[in-house]
Amino acid sequence: MWAWSSDHQASYLVEDSVASGCSAPGLPYAPTEFSTRQLEEGTTPCLGLCVLGVLIYLPATGQHREASSTQVQERLDDLQTPATQLYPRLGSNLGALTCSAFTERYASLKNDEVRREVEVVVRGRVHSFRIAGSKLVFLDLVQEGHRIQGLCNLSQLSTTGLSSEEFRAFCHRLRRGDIFALRGRPLRTSRGQLSVQVTALPELLSPCLHPLPTQLHDKTTRIRNRHTDFLVNQRSSDLIRLRSEIVCYVRRYFLDDCQTEVQTPILAARAGGAIARPFATSATEFPERQLVLRIAPELWLKRMIIGGHDRVFEIGPSFRNEGLDPSHNPEFTTCEFYRAYTNIDELMSITETLFSGLARHTTSLIRETFTSINSPNIDFTPPFRQIEFIPAIEAAIRRELPDLTSATAQADLVNLFHDLAVPLPTSATLPRLLDRLSSLYIEPQCTAPTFVTNHPECLSPLSKSFAHSGAHRVSARAELFVNGQELVNMYEEENSPFEQRRKFVEQLNYRDDENTASIDEDYIEALEWGLPPTGGWGCGIDRLCMLLSGTSRIGDVLSFGTLRNVAASTKGS
Repeated sequence: MWAWSSDHQASYLVEDSVASGCSAPGLPYAPTEFSTRQLEEGTTPCLGLCVLGVLIYLPATGQHREASSTQVQERLDDLQTPATQLYPRLGSNLGALTCSAFTERYASLKNDEVRREVEVVVRGRVHSFRIAGSKLVFLDLVQEGHRIQGLCNLSQLSTTGLSSEEFRAFCHRLRRGDIFALRGRPLRTSRGQLSVQVTALPELLSPCLHPLPTQLHDKTTRIRNRHTDFLVNQRSSDLIRLRSEIVCYVRRYFLDDCQTEVQTPILAARAGGAIARPFATSATEFPERQLVLRIAPELWLKRMIIGGHDRVFEIGPSFRNEGLDPSHNPEFTTCEFYRAYTNIDELMSITETLFSGLARHTTSLIRETFTSINSPNIDFTPPFRQIEFIPAIEAAIRRELPDLTSATAQADLVNLFHDLAVPLPTSATLPRLLDRLSSLYIEPQCTAPTFVTNHPECLSPLSKSFAHSGAHRVSARAELFVNGQELVNMYEEENSPFEQRRKFVEQLNYRDDENTASIDEDYIEALEWGLPPTGGWGCGIDRLCMLLSGTSRIGDVLSFGTLRNVAASTKGS
């Protein structure tokens, strides 16, 4: 008996192995160990060549593109036979099961039990295979993270007139990454592995024309070839699936709260709802008008409340034309809800309930399903700690802050920075000075889930405000921080058109290159129709997914990475 493996790891991936890690003579691609060379930063497209299982990235010159084309053509020539249709239409779904459904339906099978009266079809990508003699091949198919073994024995195939040589030629053409349909009977082997006893020659649905690596570690290579990363690294796929579960949980929570999910404009004349630099563009229909991608959906959602929709939420993209770092991307996903007749205490209570339940849910998923992810050790048991913005800073610096509503507030804070030997921010406006103090003295205290409350009024122009702690005017606002990172922002919405105008005018004093604040007359006019007392809440979905998956880079929880990754992965960029 002869045997060979397409994958040095196959000896523990499939059953009844008779050889461990020996390559088949004459096979053009027989990966044994996969490694990568660090790509240089830049925009030059790269080409991956697999040599003895090692993927080497080279600049995509004409010569290398030709080599790749030759490699693909050789694979196509090897696959072409009179009876082979490389990209057939999908046949009947009668008896078809996903790998997950097959596992669940036949989990009760005992060792050596075969359901001979049942015929099923499972489809998936070849993860590994082993040829054990001239008449037997084992295939492992994967689909959506679930794996099924197929036992393909020539003596049990119903295919008419299939000779040993034809079967052997079929096995020789198998490659990791090929997509197949297996038709057969449910079986549990003597060793307890749930399998499909194949009764017809496996049908090739789509070939993989490139050698599929067995490992892929280099971060740059993984992001630039994200589809390959998903195929090779289970954790990369698990992170995206966990993200989907998180979004579904959040959506169900708000739907169960009788909230209406809405979609508001992404492209409009105003970015609205936050202070940041927007992306600007124009429309063919009216090129003379500048349009921007939204920074936040807030003002649109509050118009919904004015219009009589007392509970609304939206999960969708927003954009900020700012820098990238491990926790920021110019395109990001947010969830915002607005709820009439809701105050700041209720908003914090909702946050505690939502996050404690979500943390339990994701921990269970990581333990039972997405096992490649390491569950973070964060205790979301309510109640969360609360600290007040101004008293926390004053306690840290051991002196009182100046009157932040006075005409000299900015100059007084600049002097305070000099006394503390703290570098000034690039743009030393009053809000940015206070933000810097918060980042230095408050955020480092917020490792466990912590609400920071009662921010100075100038930091929250859309929030209601009130006199607090003597001379200071503060906002009815709270931010949730975890591990020193802001996760949620919430406040009681300013519903007086007169106060809102005053606050918009005050924000004009803080304009700089990034803060292009203006007076939104349309929104003020909408407020004149009456906005009921309303609580607003916003959470960054990307950062939430990072936190609950223990991931330190935002690109890991985005399907195709950050804007830098997307731009670099485009041919000719």
